[in-house]
Amino acid sequence: MDGIDDLDDLVKIEFDKLYSEFDNEQRKYINPQSIKNIIYYLIENPQINPKKNQKLQELGEIRMKKKLLEYFKALRNTELDMQSGYDLYVRYFMKIGEFMSEYYGFSGNGGKNFMTTVLIILTIGIIIDTTLFSLNLIYFPLFSILFFTLWITRRIIKYSSRRQYGLFY
Repeated sequence: MDGIDDLDDLVKIEFDKLYSEFDNEQRKYINPQSIKNIIYYLIENPQINPKKNQKLQELGEIRMKKKLLEYFKALRNTELDMQSGYDLYVRYFMKIGEFMSEYYGFSGNGGKNFMTTVLIILTIGIIIDTTLFSLNLIYFPLFSILFFTLWITRRIIKYSSRRQYGLFY
């Protein structure tokens, strides 16, 4: 267990050092809140998912910690701006987010994806509502309101339980 504890400590220390190295403008490109949420569940509060293979989860957690360290190293070795932050996010962070989604119930709706998701949800709701309205099956925008309400509720739950990650979040 010492190796795992050392890896846990190393990830926390490296993140703290990395966070202190950048100014406020550059910090948003390292996805600080996403990393804090992931560290909280991956290191400070790990939980075994009863619906998944425990050994695979444990091995995946070690791989994700190492992936975080690789991400930190890549951030240090890059001139950080919006484009390079995006490229590093795609190259490193999306794999970590996918793992956290699968085993810890994370949602990738943090950060800049907010408006895109709202537009998609409302567009789908409006299309369904318009179709049903034209067939005289409904008289008010039921599905737009329903989809939006469900999305907002889910987002509030994920936000309050710190299970979100996202680009520049």
